[in-house]
Amino acid sequence: MRNFLVLAGMTLAVAIAIPVAVPASAQNAPAPAATPVADLPKHACGKPGEFPGNLATDGQKRQYQKDYVAFTDCLKKFALDQQALAEPHLKAANGTIAEYNAAVKAYNDEIEKGNKK
Repeated sequence: MRNFLVLAGMTLAVAIAIPVAVPASAQNAPAPAATPVADLPKHACGKPGEFPGNLATDGQKRQYQKDYVAFTDCLKKFALDQQALAEPHLKAANGTIAEYNAAVKAYNDEIEKGNKK
């Protein structure tokens, strides 16, 4: 079975189908499964209660402020930790995209050279 990769380049007005050699191991490799939204990590930050209001004592207002700051700091830490976990995956994806773009550009440059002859 032949595999084809369709490339649409900026220098070409039409898409070009070219045969691409795909290793047998990659042909049958299952695509990575997406993680269901329900299985994604969730923060365990304790949300403060309602703002105590104008009739509350200064102590109650200070405690609310302290709880609120702890909550927002916890959310920031969780977000930064998740970003750190995602970083290697983003780098891998961006590297693959850069390699793909370079391959498409090289291919389009070769086509351009052939059209000028």
